Amino acid sequence: MNTDKKEYGISVIMPCYNTEQYVEETLKSVLNQSFKDYEIICLNDGSTDGTLEILKRYQQSYPNIRVISSENHGVAYQRNTGVQCAQGKYIYYMDSDDLLKENCLETLYQYAEADNLDIVYFEADSFYETKEIEEAFPQFLTLYHRHKEYDGIYDGRNLYIQMENAGDIKMSVGLQFTRRQFLLDNNIKFGMERYFEDNLYTVKVTLKAGKARCVRDNLYLRRVRANSTMTTSENKTRFESYLEVVRGLMQILEEEKQDFVLQEAIYKRIRGTFINVYKDYLKVPEEEKEEFFGEKGSPLYLLTGMASFMNIEEVDRKKVSEKLKKTYAEKSEINAKLKKAYEEKTERGEKLKKLRKHLKDTKAELEKKSKRLEQLEQEKKQLEKHFLGRFVLEKYNK
Repeated sequence: MNTDKKEYGISVIMPCYNTEQYVEETLKSVLNQSFKDYEIICLNDGSTDGTLEILKRYQQSYPNIRVISSENHGVAYQRNTGVQCAQGKYIYYMDSDDLLKENCLETLYQYAEADNLDIVYFEADSFYETKEIEEAFPQFLTLYHRHKEYDGIYDGRNLYIQMENAGDIKMSVGLQFTRRQFLLDNNIKFGMERYFEDNLYTVKVTLKAGKARCVRDNLYLRRVRANSTMTTSENKTRFESYLEVVRGLMQILEEEKQDFVLQEAIYKRIRGTFINVYKDYLKVPEEEKEEFFGEKGSPLYLLTGMASFMNIEEVDRKKVSEKLKKTYAEKSEINAKLKKAYEEKTERGEKLKKLRKHLKDTKAELEKKSKRLEQLEQEKKQLEKHFLGRFVLEKYNK
């Protein structure tokens, strides 16, 4: 069933590939939203299971659901297609195995409308399909939570610098809510990477944003499961995707020559990408490395070589950092001891000062009494010279 409606508040763009086990639950979480002015564009990416049949069934029942089916091109291609077909004022990218909290779209729409934002960033909670997956990938539990708050409205460049330096960039586009016209005006699209397609896109969209906001609302529920792009790897394609990300980041670095602070933030992202390349490289069996990375001088060979170099640099940097932390700790301990010694010295000085004053007062009292004794001796001698005085003295001495 199709609709004649030309415009919506939100277009939910959802690429789907072999998620028959989850896609119905995902669609229901969107259909149950408190916000109702939206369309769902489901892009079947050449699924070989029952995903397409489920999508078609929902399309027949809901006028705001559209299904577009094609051969397998990857999620980046499907998202670009979705934006071109969208009729919503805002774009929200949804994965076909995840869930939304009931107030997700309404909350994001209100944030964007209130300040005429180009993009809103928010947060998510993860949930695991099995206990075994949770034990294997514990990092996902807090992966989509940021370390600090970013109050107010930012231009995208400043927000990117702050979040990158705080380690708060979240590359998942499921944590972004974007104004469609902003994407079209700036020709912002996904690359053709099969992996990490969110990474370069997120950097580009953030840097281009005129008005951006980052909120702490946890509105998305990220499913961590086996056989998802988050927990599996296809070695050669994975490294080819890394290569495209690095190339794109290097291009941005070249374009931003006049902004040293931004360049530093971008370089930090490049260095982090190379560290991830090296970690994945170590997982490749030795017998497969020559097949995957080719001869010396090939792009993938150079990629992994640079990653190895960056990892050594990172290890050295961490060693220096640890030594500095130890030195600072020892310095703090010494300063604490010096402070305590100074306080004890000051306390002893105060006691000594009081003691000196007491001695001075005692000496003055003794001198006063000594003078009084001398005076009494003089008076005694005067009395002895006088008869009456001697008489009085005899009586007194008795």
